[in-house]
Amino acid sequence: MGGINHQPTKKMFEFSTMLSQYFTGSIAKLMLANCHLEDALLAELSCSPSARVAFFMDRAKLEISDSARLLENSINALDQLANQMKEIEYADTSRSTVSDYERLGSELVQNSLIPFNPQSWEIVSKVRHEESFFGICELFRERFRDIIATIHEVEVMFDLAKEYAERGNLVAAIDENGLPFRPSFFKLLTKLTETLVMFAHSSAMSTEMYYREEGYGSLLSEQRVSIAA
Repeated sequence: MGGINHQPTKKMFEFSTMLSQYFTGSIAKLMLANCHLEDALLAELSCSPSARVAFFMDRAKLEISDSARLLENSINALDQLANQMKEIEYADTSRSTVSDYERLGSELVQNSLIPFNPQSWEIVSKVRHEESFFGICELFRERFRDIIATIHEVEVMFDLAKEYAERGNLVAAIDENGLPFRPSFFKLLTKLTETLVMFAHSSAMSTEMYYREEGYGSLLSEQRVSIAA
C-alpha cells in the first residue's frame, strides 16, 4: 500500500515500498484464508460433499502459508532497507523535525490520519527517538517473527480442522468449540491488525519528518496538487 510505506530519507528506497507491499499482502492473504474458511463452512451447511468442504480448507491453508511467506519477505526487505541506510550513512531527522511526539500523534488523530491507539504511538515514538529508524526496522522485524510463529500454530489448527471437514462435522467442531480453532485464529488476527496500526503510525511519523525536513509542507495541512502541463 503506497500510502503507508516509509520514507526515511530524501533518497528513494525501493525496499521501503517492497516492505509495505509484502506486509499488507500478508494481511490480504489472511483475509482470503478467512474467506475460504467461510466457503468451507457454508459448503458443509448446504450439505455439499465433504471433499468440496476439504477443498476449501486446503485453499484456506494455502493462503495462510502464503501469509507467512510474505512476512518472511518483509523481514528480508527490512534487512535490505537497513543495509541501504548504512551505505548512505543515514542520519535520522527525528530530533530536528519533531520535538513533541505526543502532540504530533494527537494532531494526526484529530485529523483522522492515523487510528487512535496511544500505546502503539508511544512505542513507535520511543523507539524512533532513542534508536532512530534503525530501531524501527528492528521493532517490526521482531513483530513479524512473532506473527510468523503464530501463523505456524494456526496451520496446525487448519490441518486438524480439515480432518473434521472430511468427516462432515467441521461446523460443529468450530461452533461448539470442540476444536480450539477460533482462539488461534483470533490471536493471529489480533497480532496482525495491531502491527498494522503500529506500521501506519510509524509510516505517518516518518512521512511527517520527511516532509518537514525537505520543505514539503505537512500531512496536517492541505496542499494544492500541481499537475505539470
